[in-house]
Amino acid sequence: MHSLHRHLAPATVLLALVTLAGCGNLSRIDAAGSAADPVFPDPALARPQGGVWPNLENLRTVRAGLSKTQMYLLLGVPHYQEGIFGVREWDYLLRLPVAGGEQACQYKVLFDRNGLTSEFHWKPEACAQAQAG
Repeated sequence: MHSLHRHLAPATVLLALVTLAGCGNLSRIDAAGSAADPVFPDPALARPQGGVWPNLENLRTVRAGLSKTQMYLLLGVPHYQEGIFGVREWDYLLRLPVAGGEQACQYKVLFDRNGLTSEFHWKPEACAQAQAG
């Protein structure tokens, strides 16, 4: 059993690194962290399914120049398993309050070549006003 453990450990480490590396970017992002036509993932693939109610104060704190660690502390892990290393976009599915109820909103965060937040996109775009309060 001990020798089996030695052979499983490298496989486990490799699996963790692949997960952290993520599946790549959906959008074409330039070095400054800009995308002319950002691509949003299928909302049905979000985890947790249906999205989450974010802390609105944290969401309103998001701005250009934040690191991935700071984004993680504000909004948590991205909802589409993008990973950390080499990934230039994170996607969230957020439930936001709107007149008469709530709306599922996709939120895309783009990072520049230095790993700092640079652009933010909403789908539908009306969600930008919903989060502003």
